[in-house]
Amino acid sequence: MSTIHEQRHHFAPLVIQPSLSQVVIAGDIQLFVTEMEATYGPIIGRYRIETPQMQEPFQVLWGSEGRVCNRQARATDIVFEIPQARAGQLWLYVVQAQVTYQETSIVTGMFVQILVIPNTSPQLSA
Repeated sequence: MSTIHEQRHHFAPLVIQPSLSQVVIAGDIQLFVTEMEATYGPIIGRYRIETPQMQEPFQVLWGSEGRVCNRQARATDIVFEIPQARAGQLWLYVVQAQVTYQETSIVTGMFVQILVIPNTSPQLSA
């Protein structure tokens, strides 16, 4: 005779702490590059974290599908490679930052869109 032991998992309810400071990534969310720019050089986006209610000291750790130039700075460049890109293609990359402040870690992220345009495209309005 076999005995089955019932295992119960108790999960704490999700609690959002209103006093928890917010971390926001600001920077190049949408980039337009020509086929030539995509072929001959890396595409560089510039990003920074904004921490409206946090005061230093805190630690930052950046992550991305691109190459992060300075993983532990408040601001960094991220290099995206899109070899063999063709006009009309849209590339999506994830950029994220983890900020540790007073024993609490906050992780935030965003998608970066890179649109490849023809080499002779007229200027885009901002």
